[in-house]
Amino acid sequence: MANIHSQAGLPGAELVERGIEDLAAGRETEEALLVEIAAPRLRSLGVSLEARADGSCQSPEHRLYGLLSAEPDAHSRYNALLARIASYARAAEHVRPPVDRERLQALADKLGRVAQERTIVYLTGGATAVLEGWRGSTVDVDIRFDPDSDALLRVLPALKEELRINVELASPPDFIPELPGWRDRSPVVFEAGNVQVRHFDPYSQALSKIERGFSQDLEDVKKMLEGGLVEPGRLLELYEQIEPDLYRYPAIDPAAFRGKVRRAVDDVIP
Repeated sequence: MANIHSQAGLPGAELVERGIEDLAAGRETEEALLVEIAAPRLRSLGVSLEARADGSCQSPEHRLYGLLSAEPDAHSRYNALLARIASYARAAEHVRPPVDRERLQALADKLGRVAQERTIVYLTGGATAVLEGWRGSTVDVDIRFDPDSDALLRVLPALKEELRINVELASPPDFIPELPGWRDRSPVVFEAGNVQVRHFDPYSQALSKIERGFSQDLEDVKKMLEGGLVEPGRLLELYEQIEPDLYRYPAIDPAAFRGKVRRAVDDVIP
């Protein structure tokens, strides 16, 4: 069997590990059903899985949604779980060395030499955590170019292979409405040639992580709040400003999202 523990840094590895254990023990949990859903892909990665023999005529997808149906944000959580297991499979197929501060700098230096005009590169998620110091490394680097740059987009696939870095074009507005004033709250990290590297607005990052709700995301939000990157009252205010626009994101349940924001804030307020 593939060594899941050796891939503990991959996104979703904790779900796969628990799912394999629950499946072997006959427990029908979220994690076990996710592993069933992804079984063909996991087996192709060398993960040994026993076929379930409970006689159920329902697909694991239907059973997972049924298990989540009592939650107010069932649809959103269902999609987030499927995205998480897919992220694990993609990362496991292309396992690369963890990305630390030096490798992030190397990526920025390469982009800075290619950029033909002044371009801002916004970093999100694990890259922010690494540069702010609460994680030593990350698996994926989520970036956004402003303005869009054909030159950088064309060279990005080759840079990913040269530097052996998983790079995704992703930022918080892909998942939640844009927060007003986000550009002004995106701090500069460093300059590299024609590229200025910034953290994407920490408030936008925090709210998108809270909405997704995985343990690593919530731990990141806690670090942001404890470190002063995000102020609790302001986080709640900004959530309230985007709540009227959540209808554009039908997978998000506004009441559930509001409750998750409140819980995240309460966890760090004495």
